[in-house]
Amino acid sequence: MNLKDLCIRDNIPIVRDNTLKLIKEIIIKNNYSSILEIGSAYGYSAVCFSEIDCVNKIVSIEKNIENFKIAKQYENKKINFINGDAFEVFLNEKFDFIFIDGPKSHQGTLFDKYRNLLNDGGTIFIDNIYLKKFDSRKHLTKNQKNLLTKVTNFRNWLSELKDFNVDIKDIDDGIAIVTKK
Repeated sequence: MNLKDLCIRDNIPIVRDNTLKLIKEIIIKNNYSSILEIGSAYGYSAVCFSEIDCVNKIVSIEKNIENFKIAKQYENKKINFINGDAFEVFLNEKFDFIFIDGPKSHQGTLFDKYRNLLNDGGTIFIDNIYLKKFDSRKHLTKNQKNLLTKVTNFRNWLSELKDFNVDIKDIDDGIAIVTKK
Protein backbone atom coordinates (compact mmCIF):
# COMPACT_ATOMS: atom_id res chain seq x y z
CA MET A 1 0.00 0.00 0.00
CA ASN A 2 1.40 3.41 -0.91
CA LEU A 3 1.70 6.16 1.70
CA LYS A 4 -1.22 8.25 0.44
CA ASP A 5 -3.54 5.23 0.54
CA LEU A 6 -2.29 4.34 4.03
CA CYS A 7 -3.08 7.87 5.25
CA ILE A 8 -6.56 7.71 3.72
CA ARG A 9 -7.19 4.27 5.21
CA ASP A 10 -6.09 5.42 8.68
CA ASN A 11 -7.96 8.74 8.40
CA ILE A 12 -4.73 10.75 8.67
CA PRO A 13 -5.13 14.25 7.20
CA ILE A 14 -2.85 14.90 4.24
CA VAL A 15 -2.12 17.96 2.17
CA ARG A 16 -4.71 18.27 -0.58
CA ASP A 17 -3.73 17.82 -4.21
CA ASN A 18 -4.24 21.45 -5.32
CA THR A 19 -2.35 22.74 -2.28
CA LEU A 20 0.48 20.26 -2.88
CA LYS A 21 0.70 21.32 -6.53
CA LEU A 22 0.97 25.00 -5.50
CA ILE A 23 3.65 24.23 -2.90
CA LYS A 24 5.69 22.32 -5.47
CA GLU A 25 5.37 25.22 -7.94
CA ILE A 26 6.62 27.71 -5.31
CA ILE A 27 9.56 25.49 -4.33
CA ILE A 28 10.60 24.88 -7.95
CA LYS A 29 10.09 28.50 -9.07
CA ASN A 30 12.30 29.76 -6.22
CA ASN A 31 14.77 26.86 -6.37
CA TYR A 32 14.34 26.25 -2.64
CA SER A 33 16.62 23.56 -1.26
CA SER A 34 15.72 23.40 2.44
CA ILE A 35 12.31 22.82 4.03
CA LEU A 36 11.04 22.82 7.59
CA GLU A 37 7.69 21.14 8.14
CA ILE A 38 5.69 21.56 11.34
CA GLY A 39 3.37 18.56 11.60
CA SER A 40 4.52 15.42 9.77
CA ALA A 41 1.64 13.04 10.51
CA TYR A 42 2.71 9.95 8.50
CA GLY A 43 5.19 11.96 6.41
CA TYR A 44 3.18 12.17 3.18
CA SER A 45 3.97 15.79 2.33
CA ALA A 46 7.66 15.45 3.28
CA VAL A 47 7.97 12.45 0.97
CA CYS A 48 6.30 14.44 -1.82
CA PHE A 49 8.67 17.38 -1.22
CA SER A 50 11.67 15.03 -1.31
CA GLU A 51 10.79 14.12 -4.90
CA ILE A 52 11.53 17.70 -6.04
CA ASP A 53 14.99 17.90 -7.62
CA CYS A 54 16.13 21.19 -6.05
CA VAL A 55 15.20 20.07 -2.53
CA ASN A 56 18.07 18.48 -0.65
CA LYS A 57 17.05 18.84 3.00
CA ILE A 58 13.75 18.44 4.84
CA VAL A 59 13.32 18.59 8.60
CA SER A 60 9.84 17.51 9.70
CA ILE A 61 8.59 17.69 13.28
CA GLU A 62 5.87 15.37 14.60
CA LYS A 63 4.65 15.23 18.19
CA ASN A 64 2.55 12.03 18.04
CA ILE A 65 4.88 9.08 18.63
CA GLU A 66 2.75 6.58 16.68
CA ASN A 67 2.58 8.87 13.63
CA PHE A 68 6.32 9.55 13.97
CA LYS A 69 7.12 5.82 13.95
CA ILE A 70 5.24 5.42 10.65
CA ALA A 71 6.80 8.56 9.13
CA LYS A 72 10.28 7.36 10.16
CA GLN A 73 9.82 4.34 7.88
CA TYR A 74 9.65 6.75 4.92
CA GLU A 75 12.73 8.74 5.88
CA ASN A 76 15.26 9.04 3.06
CA LYS A 77 18.56 10.85 2.45
CA LYS A 78 16.71 14.17 2.16
CA ILE A 79 14.25 13.79 5.08
CA ASN A 80 14.92 13.90 8.81
CA PHE A 81 11.82 13.29 10.94
CA ILE A 82 12.02 14.61 14.50
CA ASN A 83 9.71 13.34 17.24
CA GLY A 84 8.96 16.31 19.43
CA ASP A 85 6.61 19.11 20.31
CA ALA A 86 7.06 21.94 17.80
CA PHE A 87 6.65 24.41 20.67
CA GLU A 88 9.64 22.87 22.46
CA VAL A 89 11.97 21.77 19.64
CA PHE A 90 14.91 24.11 19.15
CA LEU A 91 16.59 24.35 15.76
CA ASN A 92 19.57 26.57 15.00
CA GLU A 93 19.46 26.47 11.22
CA LYS A 94 17.57 28.41 8.59
CA PHE A 95 15.28 27.18 5.83
CA ASP A 96 14.10 28.41 2.44
CA PHE A 97 10.56 27.11 2.94
CA ILE A 98 8.59 26.56 6.14
CA PHE A 99 5.36 24.57 5.96
CA ILE A 100 3.13 25.12 9.00
CA ASP A 101 0.57 22.34 9.15
CA GLY A 102 0.47 21.79 12.91
CA PRO A 103 -2.24 22.59 15.44
CA LYS A 104 -4.65 25.10 13.91
CA SER A 105 -5.39 26.83 17.21
CA HIS A 106 -1.71 27.76 17.60
CA GLN A 107 -0.75 28.86 14.08
CA GLY A 108 0.23 32.32 15.33
CA THR A 109 2.49 30.94 18.04
CA LEU A 110 4.16 28.59 15.55
CA PHE A 111 4.57 31.42 13.04
CA ASP A 112 6.22 33.63 15.68
CA LYS A 113 8.50 30.83 16.87
CA TYR A 114 9.74 29.77 13.43
CA ARG A 115 9.72 32.92 11.30
CA ASN A 116 13.25 33.76 12.43
CA LEU A 117 14.40 30.48 10.85
CA LEU A 118 13.34 31.68 7.40
CA ASN A 119 16.10 32.57 4.97
CA ASP A 120 15.90 35.91 3.19
CA GLY A 121 13.70 35.43 0.13
CA GLY A 122 12.09 32.43 1.79
CA THR A 123 8.43 31.50 2.12
CA ILE A 124 6.26 30.40 5.02
CA PHE A 125 3.28 28.40 3.80
CA ILE A 126 0.37 27.96 6.19
CA ASP A 127 -2.34 25.40 5.42
CA ASN A 128 -5.95 25.34 6.64
CA ILE A 129 -6.32 29.09 7.04
CA TYR A 130 -10.13 28.92 6.62
CA LEU A 131 -11.21 25.59 8.16
CA LYS A 132 -14.02 25.18 5.65
CA LYS A 133 -15.00 21.84 7.18
CA PHE A 134 -17.06 23.87 9.65
CA ASP A 135 -18.91 25.86 6.95
CA SER A 136 -21.61 23.27 6.34
CA ARG A 137 -22.33 22.63 10.01
CA LYS A 138 -25.33 24.40 11.46
CA HIS A 139 -24.34 23.90 15.08
CA LEU A 140 -20.76 24.18 16.21
CA THR A 141 -19.45 23.20 19.61
CA LYS A 142 -17.90 25.83 21.84
CA ASN A 143 -14.43 24.44 21.02
CA GLN A 144 -15.14 24.57 17.27
CA LYS A 145 -16.33 28.18 17.56
CA ASN A 146 -13.20 29.08 19.56
CA LEU A 147 -10.98 27.41 16.97
CA LEU A 148 -12.69 29.29 14.13
CA THR A 149 -12.24 32.56 16.04
CA LYS A 150 -8.54 31.85 16.61
CA VAL A 151 -7.95 30.99 12.96
CA THR A 152 -9.88 34.07 11.78
CA ASN A 153 -7.94 36.30 14.19
CA PHE A 154 -4.66 34.79 12.99
CA ARG A 155 -5.62 35.34 9.35
CA ASN A 156 -6.46 38.99 10.12
CA TRP A 157 -3.21 39.41 12.08
CA LEU A 158 -1.21 38.02 9.15
CA SER A 159 -2.80 40.59 6.83
CA GLU A 160 -1.45 43.37 9.06
CA LEU A 161 2.20 42.24 9.07
CA LYS A 162 4.58 44.97 7.93
CA ASP A 163 7.77 42.97 7.33
CA PHE A 164 6.18 40.23 5.22
CA ASN A 165 4.14 40.03 2.05
CA VAL A 166 1.05 37.95 2.72
CA ASP A 167 -1.04 36.29 0.02
CA ILE A 168 -4.11 34.47 1.33
CA LYS A 169 -5.72 32.20 -1.24
CA ASP A 170 -9.04 30.39 -1.18
CA ILE A 171 -7.59 27.09 -2.40
CA ASP A 172 -8.76 23.85 -0.77
CA ASP A 173 -9.07 24.73 2.94
CA GLY A 174 -7.39 28.09 2.48
CA ILE A 175 -3.68 28.82 2.47
CA ALA A 176 -1.42 31.72 3.32
CA ILE A 177 1.81 32.35 1.44
CA VAL A 178 4.04 34.59 3.52
CA THR A 179 7.33 35.94 2.17
CA LYS A 180 9.89 38.24 3.75
CA LYS A 181 9.92 41.73 2.27
